Parts: sequence; C-alpha cells; structure tokens
Amino acid sequence: MIAHAFKLDRFEPERIVTSNWVGPKTLAAVRFIETLYVWIVIVTVWISYDTAADYLKYFTNLTYFGLSVYLLCTSLWTIGYLRQPASSRGDWINTKAGGWLGYLHWLLYSTVICFHIVVPIVFWTLLSDGPIPTALGRWRNYSVHLLDGVLAISELVLNRHFLQPIHSLFVAGVMLFYMFLTFVVHKTQGTWVYPFLNWDQGPKAAIYYIGLCVGLFVVFFLLLLVHKYRNKWLANCAAKVNPELSHHEASHMAKVEGDVEAGMTEKHEL
Repeated sequence: MIAHAFKLDRFEPERIVTSNWVGPKTLAAVRFIETLYVWIVIVTVWISYDTAADYLKYFTNLTYFGLSVYLLCTSLWTIGYLRQPASSRGDWINTKAGGWLGYLHWLLYSTVICFHIVVPIVFWTLLSDGPIPTALGRWRNYSVHLLDGVLAISELVLNRHFLQPIHSLFVAGVMLFYMFLTFVVHKTQGTWVYPFLNWDQGPKAAIYYIGLCVGLFVVFFLLLLVHKYRNKWLANCAAKVNPELSHHEASHMAKVEGDVEAGMTEKHEL
C-alpha cells in the first residue's frame, strides 16, 4: 500500500544498469572510477574531523555519503548485470534490485540528483569565504562542493532513471529533518552549523529557510522534466546501445499478454 501510494511500484530496476548513451560495459567502467574516487574522498574528509559528531553535522558530508552509497550500489549492480547472459540480465536485476531494496535506491537517487545540484549552488553563493591555504584542503573542498555536482550531472546524462513528482516530498522531508538537526546542534553546542541558518538574523533567516525550500522544489521539478524528455528523446539510442533491452521488453509484453489472456479466460469460465 505504501509503495503504491508513493508510486514506488513503478520502479524499473533495469534502468539502474543501462544508459541512453553507452553500453553496460562503459557505464560500469565510468561508475567504478567514480565510486573509487568518492570513497577516497570520504576517507580523507572523515579523518580530517576530530569526532564523528563534527563530521555528521554538516549537510555536505551527509549528502556526499549518500552519493557514495548510491554509486557503490549502482556499480555493483551494473557489474553483476554484465556477468549474466544477455537473455537473463533482466530477470537477474529484477530479482536483485526488486522490491523495497530497489524502492529505497530510487528514493536515494532522487535525493542524490537533487542535493548535489543544490549543495554547490548554496556553498559558492553563501558559504565560500576565500581560498584555502593547503593543496589537500583545496582538493577536499572542490571534491565535496564542486565535483559532486559534476558526478551528479554525469549520472543524469548517462542513466535511464526517471523521477516521480510525489518523491519531491521525500526529498523535502530529508531536508526538513536536517534543519531540525541543526537546531539540535545549536542547542547542544551553542553554534549554528551554517551562518545563514542563524535565527538571530531575524526576518533574513526566515527568507533563507523559505528560499532554500522553494529552491529545492524548483530544482527537483526541473530535473523531473529533464529526466522525462531525455528518456523520451533518447529511447531509440538506448535500444541501440542496449540490444538486450528489446529481448527483455518482448518477454515482458508476452508475460503481460499471457496474464491478460488467462484473466479473460478465467472470467469467461466464471
């Protein structure tokens, strides 16, 4: 019932491991390199903090961890997909990424693609305060505040995912939960994680909060349209670089037609 209400039952696992532009081998290679890079960043950023609490209070770090988990899962699934015979790849990914595991992955993707457009915009417009003195510090900063956006756009260009309007509520819910977390941090540590969230600014703070929420929805629905028309315009290209899709779709249609025919026969007998 929950899956149906949030349209999660419309999830198509094979979209995780196929691209509109390149074949599964190229997609797997790109994702493997990206996954290796983001996990190196995760480790180097993590060890730069004194405590786990200091690391986890930053939205940038939490969303970057989400990106890392997303890329790791998609990489493993894409590699596993490639190891199957072409005729059984669809069944394999439907088994491995079906049900709630796939639903959660889809919701994670919705946050990844949205937050990693928003985070670089917010950082470079509101938070960046000049050059960082060390090369390592600059690399870490660009990795989590700029290259994360590049990786998100790379995934947007390459994958065949689509978004559902109702999933914007989940994305907004994650953002609201983080805003609640910032109040907890302020209460326990006496400081605001980000200066623009400081309510001592008066009405200006309210404008920041409202603007951030509105901007989040604007970005989400722009991305929804990009996904929709990308998949529509590149459907023929996707079929060319993923010839196994035609076999899977034909099998799926045969199954659907068989189920319909069986249902009609049963109804007639009744």
